[in-house]
Amino acid sequence: MDVTSKWLGLLLWLAGCATAQTGQSTQAGAAPPAHATGVAAVAFVGVSVLPLDSDRVLENQTVVVRGDRIEAMGPAASTPVPSEAMRIDGQGRYLMPGLADMHIHLRPGEGEPSDPTGQQLALLLANGVTTARVLIAPPSGLALRDRVARGEVLGPMLRVAGPSFHGKSVQSPEQAQLRVREQKAAGYDLLKTHGGLSRETYDAMMAEAKVQGLRVSGHVTQEVGLAHALESGQQIEHLDGYLAALLPPGDTTPVGQVELGAALARMDPARIPTLAETTKQAGIFNSPTLALFEIVASDGAVPELRTERELRYVPSATVDAWTKELLTGPLAAAPAAGKHRFLELRRQVLQGLHAAGAPLLVGSDSPQFFMVPGFAMHLEMETMAAAGLPPLTVLQAATRNAAAYFGESEQWGSVAPGQRADLLLLNANPLRDVKLTRALVGVMLRGQWLPRSELDAKLEQVAAAAKASKG
Repeated sequence: MDVTSKWLGLLLWLAGCATAQTGQSTQAGAAPPAHATGVAAVAFVGVSVLPLDSDRVLENQTVVVRGDRIEAMGPAASTPVPSEAMRIDGQGRYLMPGLADMHIHLRPGEGEPSDPTGQQLALLLANGVTTARVLIAPPSGLALRDRVARGEVLGPMLRVAGPSFHGKSVQSPEQAQLRVREQKAAGYDLLKTHGGLSRETYDAMMAEAKVQGLRVSGHVTQEVGLAHALESGQQIEHLDGYLAALLPPGDTTPVGQVELGAALARMDPARIPTLAETTKQAGIFNSPTLALFEIVASDGAVPELRTERELRYVPSATVDAWTKELLTGPLAAAPAAGKHRFLELRRQVLQGLHAAGAPLLVGSDSPQFFMVPGFAMHLEMETMAAAGLPPLTVLQAATRNAAAYFGESEQWGSVAPGQRADLLLLNANPLRDVKLTRALVGVMLRGQWLPRSELDAKLEQVAAAAKASKG
């Protein structure tokens, strides 16, 4: 439908804007950053630990961190605290792994506190995001990634995808193969597709990606379809392809990423369990970006969105542009019934994937449309929980599953000896409610302790920059 094609064009334009910015990523074997605190070790004493391998809580623990790793963990009564360690009181508090936002776009800049990228990294850290995946970045993002890994820039460990594969950037199998090899040689960590590729070009991209050892993440469009994307091993963003797969067999009606037309009435939710089981068997991770679509397909939510406190970290001109697009853009006049049906089907798909045990990730797709970096990570988690997912499932999607996706579960994503010391200290137990991940006492980033006061100072710097900005 016409409104959908306009919206898809807008999303691709937004992604293109992000491509012109910077990105980063971190290699598993990269050198740990320098520790600004200068302490030899840090010990969380008397803390309740959430490993997130189940809904268990390990109470009254001591967790010792040395360098960028957890050195020891055990009952406080029997786990010694090194004499040289800085002690952090964990009584009545909870320690969990840092969050991983698996879908961000970086703003322009070198990552310094005074530039937009540095401000974005500050927002992520202040919200407990210690790992982030940048879906599309220019070559400058690679240098920034490495600066973060070396500790020259304070920010989450980042993984970077190169310029997008789509119908305009890649128009033949040969071009696809060449582009994969070029991005591998440049040092990108994975590939991003916006879809729109012919089946032959897509297959060439996927085959060459496997040869080069690169994962492919992104959209699923009509030319390829969900079934083939699952068979090919593509990680799926936005639940793309699932609604089209709910149509009756033989119904080839084009279904857009934001579908509000007559095809919605022919989509059968009874097909979801089979699709979800196929997804699980294929081992495909889904990042639903649920909150973003709840915003863009909302009915009259803009006034409330404009009252959110995190908008103080966004230039007013940007907030006004988001408002104008949502109030006057191609989706503004769409019938409310279609929007409600579209969003409800997406929620049912997510519920089905969870019920089948298919792996999930958390990605915010920020910054855009009231999705403020860092804060958007929490909004996405809360939206997934509101759709019916248990807190443990959401928290695992935001931590352990991201590590598993990268094949690095032994390195990070939990709280255990030997794991990378990316940790959140909370005032309440998020296994009761994922909203409690916002109750941050402090963030440990690769062994460096950032207390609440330091996080708040970073937020105030970003707020001041946003207020002074003219765009």
